[in-house]
Amino acid sequence: MEEKPGSTRIISILPEGTPVKKGDLVCELDSASFRDELKAQQIRWLQAKSYVEQAASMLAVNEITLREYREGIFPQDVQLVRQYVQTCEIDQDRARRNVEWSRGVKEKGLRTSSQLRADELNLQQAEFVLSEAKGMLVRLEKYTGPKILKSLEAKLASIRADKLAQDASFALEVERLQRLEKNIAACTLKAPSDGVVVYVSQSNGWGRVEMSIQEGVTVRQDQPIFQLPDPKRMRIKARINETKVALLRNGQECSVKMDAYPDKPLRGRVTDITAISTPVNGPFSDVRVYFALISVEDAFEGLRPGLSAEVTFLHDRRTQVDRVPIAAVRQVGGESFVAVFDRTPAAKDKAAFHWQKVDLGLSDSDYVEVVSGVREGDRLVANPLHLDPPAPASTPTPTSRIASAAP
Repeated sequence: MEEKPGSTRIISILPEGTPVKKGDLVCELDSASFRDELKAQQIRWLQAKSYVEQAASMLAVNEITLREYREGIFPQDVQLVRQYVQTCEIDQDRARRNVEWSRGVKEKGLRTSSQLRADELNLQQAEFVLSEAKGMLVRLEKYTGPKILKSLEAKLASIRADKLAQDASFALEVERLQRLEKNIAACTLKAPSDGVVVYVSQSNGWGRVEMSIQEGVTVRQDQPIFQLPDPKRMRIKARINETKVALLRNGQECSVKMDAYPDKPLRGRVTDITAISTPVNGPFSDVRVYFALISVEDAFEGLRPGLSAEVTFLHDRRTQVDRVPIAAVRQVGGESFVAVFDRTPAAKDKAAFHWQKVDLGLSDSDYVEVVSGVREGDRLVANPLHLDPPAPASTPTPTSRIASAAP
């Protein structure tokens, strides 16, 4: 089976239900493909690193060359040409004075015309050399020197741009290398905290497990593999009928009864209620439920994930109220009634009773609050289901409170 990019196989994993401590090895994934890619990436990383070092060396050399010409060679050349101009000026001045002397001596007949002509030619040559020297200085200061400087600066800018490109390429190779190293390290899954190993299997909308976690199974990137719930910090996912969800709120207290520990009632508190309902029997079901997350406040080591529990929510609480057993109340025509034994002396030895309409309040699984309808001390039939049903129109008006219920 060919693995898709971003996927790998489970080599080993601890059995589900194994208790682990923080830092323990829980699961190991196949990292062979990552290691092969890492070797190739290390070669690319070394090559990119050599390019960066080479570009850095060339940049340093050309910076020195530019600084050398700007601060050393060019000023030195200018100084030499200026000295050469000064030498030419001295030679031109000497030749000019020599010509003046030759003319004065020739007028006295002590020098020939050819000698004078030779001195004049020497003067012309000295003037020509001086003109060439001055032109050389102008060309060096205005053209040759700036041209060489610009050429060196352009070459330096090109090398600097190439170095920036090599740096960016090297940074990309470093990022790839670090990502591969991170992927290899991520193939070793250790427990981030204490807990119990629980596999995270994938299920469809009907609750059927499509892929279970086990050794040899291919897992994809970002797929959860296991969870580590802490038995002392367990949460319950309770199904809430859509008709009752409006009665719940975050922070609401509740009582929890575990099927595995029926003699250990636990205290819980609502931490979250889903905002979207879920169909009970598949996506086409009309029955929809909500889920409430319940944190168990007095959990103990014996708790395990997957246990069944019954949650009773405390919607409201009242103290010092009159109550009767729920079984003593009978509903007829949307009204509540209780069977009250007659107090008359004639009915003392008989099982005479009459139906009394009552107004009810809060209730729990066993008792219901009576707001009005009976008086304190009235004796009630504990289970009136075998009696004839009451007639709502003929019942007397509710009176006061109750005191006891008769069997």
